[in-house]
Amino acid sequence: MSDPIHLEGTTLEGGGQLLRLATCLSALTQTPIRITNIRGNRSRGGGLKAQHLTSVQWLGQASNARISGMGLKSKEITFTPSSIRTDVGLGGEVVIKQNTPGAVNLVFQAILPYLLFSGGEEKVRLRITGGTNVSNSPSCDYVEQVLLPILSLIGIPPIEAQVHSRGWSQGGTRLGSVTYTLTPLRKKLPAFQLTVRGEVESIKATVIAPKDYEQQIFDELDVMFEKRHTMFFGTRDPHIEMTFEDSRHETRFYLLLVATTTTGVKLGRDWLYDRGARAGKMDNVIASLVRQVSLDLIAEIQHGGCVDEYLRDQLVVFQALAEGRSRVYGGKREGVEVQPSLHAETANWVAKEVVGVDFDREGTCEGIGFAVGEEAEPELIEGMEELKVST
Repeated sequence: MSDPIHLEGTTLEGGGQLLRLATCLSALTQTPIRITNIRGNRSRGGGLKAQHLTSVQWLGQASNARISGMGLKSKEITFTPSSIRTDVGLGGEVVIKQNTPGAVNLVFQAILPYLLFSGGEEKVRLRITGGTNVSNSPSCDYVEQVLLPILSLIGIPPIEAQVHSRGWSQGGTRLGSVTYTLTPLRKKLPAFQLTVRGEVESIKATVIAPKDYEQQIFDELDVMFEKRHTMFFGTRDPHIEMTFEDSRHETRFYLLLVATTTTGVKLGRDWLYDRGARAGKMDNVIASLVRQVSLDLIAEIQHGGCVDEYLRDQLVVFQALAEGRSRVYGGKREGVEVQPSLHAETANWVAKEVVGVDFDREGTCEGIGFAVGEEAEPELIEGMEELKVST
């Protein structure tokens, strides 16, 4: 066994993404890694939180890894996968339970590539308990409406999502759960090109808020779409869909706007309102929510790219593992290429360190063409399909 690759946890964005992507690539490629100063750029001392433990422990079980340093607030781990995999995640039911509203979709993001590329023969039904709508994390709505359609567009077998109940970080913490049903890849993922954006032909607004404000929010959206019609649609006739769900709490306000283009590209921006929401001030809350999310989406549309800011880094792992040269066009502003976000740059760096791929400034990468068992199928050992993490 070679010495583990050392990853400094304060590099670039310096948060949990570095840990999640590194351990996933390590588990898949059987590459030992050591991460120091985990989440070192975060306040309150950084270190492992419950949702990070959940991801790393599951990947450790699946890859039969030897892990040292695991524990809440731990700042250093060594993750050494075995050449003998377990059967965890290779088909059937996988259940991951968190006892806190840790973001469901950060756990999903961490283990999805492993489930897709690990050579399973059967569909996987992955049920995760935790927070479905959590500040500073992808919501299940964004994942279902933006990430999953784009993954299908680049060649990943369609993934279905079913939200059983909402889990919140706002308005009092609450646990929810979601099931993702996916089919593992049967062969290498071909290189893909996300380079032609097309024109925006429709926008969907997903609103989750207190029931009493349904009509007021729809009215605010109507006014906004009328005022900014050309910024969204240019000269095309608008197709707008709006849905509403009761958040069941007076301070829970969430809005997601998703633009769909003529080439099937999805651009999304959202906000789980996390500022003061007091009685008598709800007009300001609603106006701020609609204004901010609409301006964010307009900025994404205007750069002409095929991904929004929060999707670009989530595609890095698929570019790295695909066979051949893949490109994801991030757009231009004032004639200059839109540079990757700090999250995307961090993902690029991790992929280079662990699997040796390079990304250029145009979002292009020569992937490694990863496939399990191409030369020799590793022996399987029986594993456990359920992971429960307590704090």
